[in-house]
Amino acid sequence: MRILIIGATGFIGRELMKELEQAGHHPVAVSRNAFNAKETLGGKAEIIEWDGLSPVDLAKHFAGVDAIINLAGENIASDRWTSKRKKLIRESRVNTGRLLCDAFRISRLKPSTLIQGSAIGFYGTPVDKPAEEGQSAGTGYIAELTQDWESSVTPAGKMIPRIIIIRTGLVLGKDGGLLEKMCLPFKFFCGTVFGSGKQWMSWIHIHDEVRAIRFLLENSHSSGPYNLTAPNPVRMTAFITSIAEIHGKQAWLKVPGIFLKAVLGKMANETVLSSQNIYPGKLLEEGFKFEYPHLPDAIKNLLLDTKA
Repeated sequence: MRILIIGATGFIGRELMKELEQAGHHPVAVSRNAFNAKETLGGKAEIIEWDGLSPVDLAKHFAGVDAIINLAGENIASDRWTSKRKKLIRESRVNTGRLLCDAFRISRLKPSTLIQGSAIGFYGTPVDKPAEEGQSAGTGYIAELTQDWESSVTPAGKMIPRIIIIRTGLVLGKDGGLLEKMCLPFKFFCGTVFGSGKQWMSWIHIHDEVRAIRFLLENSHSSGPYNLTAPNPVRMTAFITSIAEIHGKQAWLKVPGIFLKAVLGKMANETVLSSQNIYPGKLLEEGFKFEYPHLPDAIKNLLLDTKA
């Protein structure tokens, strides 16, 4: 299949490009800066330059395309939520979805499948009992943002045969992402537990993340929302302990939630202090097999295996 990937130079997009190419597909990166994308993805990657503003220019590239995977979106937790920052986070997600729908309306030749990025933030926080795809949306900034993010491509459902929504959890991988941040304190003294340590963390190994996306792409019966999380979420204390065992250090330092709220404001409640127990019910029902269903194995693979 020929697949356009918006957001191909991001943390997930880079690995997805490799996964699809190795599986015999033809992934094409859509980027605002072709030169930078080529530097990130390597000389063999096919790049299409798109300014992220013109649906007409995007629609020109739909000929011969079987699917589009939209992973566009500013990092939610990379900086404090000022009004300006929240606007940028929202526009990077919702506007891209709307532009995609406009491009579908314009183009006579349309892809048959759209895989739209989303997040488990859809369910709000706290989520203490396992939430599957049928659970209703939660409340809060991220929950409302995620609902609008998903709704931005709803009109495409009347124009193309299949839309898949991937509600991704906390992705663990090398060279970026959550795991790198969690390992940083161990390089100085010890591990750090944020808040009570009882909050649920619904995680997924980057390898399973991109495998799941390919699984949904190749399975013609897959449609609608899917939780992309490992089937065994853990409490934060267990998460930090798994990392501590690899580093051979202790995780005795605790940062009180009240301190995090003072520094980050409301953002703390929906990021580092959020608690989400999410279950990938539909993925498992449709036959997807996780290579890393348990956190200790995933952590060992990423921190000890040089081939990961």
